[in-house]
Amino acid sequence: TKWIAFYKLKNIKRTMKKILFSILAVATFAFTASAQDTGFGYGVKAGINIANLTNSDGNYKVGFTGGIFADYRFSNLFALSADVLYSRQGTKGEGVKVKTDNLNIPILANFYLVKGLAVKAGIQPGFLLKAKNNDVDVKAAYKKADVAVPVGVSYLFNCGLILDARYNIGLTSLAKDKDIVTRNSVFAVTAGWRF
Repeated sequence: TKWIAFYKLKNIKRTMKKILFSILAVATFAFTASAQDTGFGYGVKAGINIANLTNSDGNYKVGFTGGIFADYRFSNLFALSADVLYSRQGTKGEGVKVKTDNLNIPILANFYLVKGLAVKAGIQPGFLLKAKNNDVDVKAAYKKADVAVPVGVSYLFNCGLILDARYNIGLTSLAKDKDIVTRNSVFAVTAGWRF
């Protein structure tokens, strides 16, 4: 009976070691996965804008947007991000074809609902690079800078692919003429890669 008891005790110890080792392995993996969800990241992105100018006779036009971004993930739930984006905006309609080249710098708070899926909102200063109407330079008629509020959603896949959709609500009137009130209205969809 002593040998049986000793054998059972040895088996129990062996089983306990396996359980503890398994718990330790799971805890290490969970910590590593959690650590990978926090910290600094950066990447590139490109996509399309569907843009218009409010209170104009034009309709929405499609243009290119692209650039670089960086973010800092404070926790699994919250991150701050900033982009530097080239953005083709404007409007088009009968007799009107306004094309503006802009440099936008959106700064966003990102709130993660579940792993990978974030809702975001922030502030976006923008700077006018060029402005043409039917190939005529009209940059002098527009202010050099504007401000918008970007709101949207994004999804980050485990591989690093990030899909982003946002709407930029223009706050400031673009025209230097105080009698003309027109703002940017831009819906943007991009795909990027986070490193």
